[in-house]
Amino acid sequence: MQRTILLVDDDEEEYYIIKLALEMTGENCQCVWANGLEQATHLVKELQPEFVFIDINMPRYNGLNCLKQLKELDQLKKSVFVMYSTYISEEDHKKALQLGADCCIPKPENVKILRKHLMSLFNDKTHCP
Repeated sequence: MQRTILLVDDDEEEYYIIKLALEMTGENCQCVWANGLEQATHLVKELQPEFVFIDINMPRYNGLNCLKQLKELDQLKKSVFVMYSTYISEEDHKKALQLGADCCIPKPENVKILRKHLMSLFNDKTHCP
């Protein structure tokens, strides 16, 4: 079975980093990139991603607003929501969990650490790395 990850991030480079980390896991994975809420909303009509990674620091709709909107979509009721950002303040972390995020992961300094986080999530969706 193929795992599908939806990455909502205004920085396309993050898509390639996650894609590389996914390849390193050896899992059968597909990563789809959306550059914001509107594109993500459109994509989930076709996909039912197992994981939704959302960058907290995005222009227009910040990640917390994006999380709130996406959590309301029926297609994402079974998805695991991961807030994924360079810096996550304690306040943003608490708010993300209150809004329904399953966990918050700081963007790691290298792809090997990201691979380890992904493997942790794949092995136990209730465990935040």
